[in-house]
Amino acid sequence: MPNAIYRYEIPVDDQWHELELTGAVLHTAARTPDVVELWALHTTSPTPRRSFRVFGTGQPLPAEPLRHVGTALTAHGALVWHVMERV
Repeated sequence: MPNAIYRYEIPVDDQWHELELTGAVLHTAARTPDVVELWALHTTSPTPRRSFRVFGTGQPLPAEPLRHVGTALTAHGALVWHVMERV
């Protein structure tokens, strides 16, 4: 059973970022052009660190297994970011 919903930030910097998520990702958004935020369920269950990276539309994806987590638009839809997770 979830205990809360937590917010996490992933910089738009072409790097992988490890987060300790204990539950499912619920939503992604971008209030600024250089950071994508995601909200996830948080429980007391331990879980391994998970790796996330932000890609722009049309940007090449690496040749490794990935899972789409969410898409976020910046103000007025100027930029569209896609959050991918290594699987």
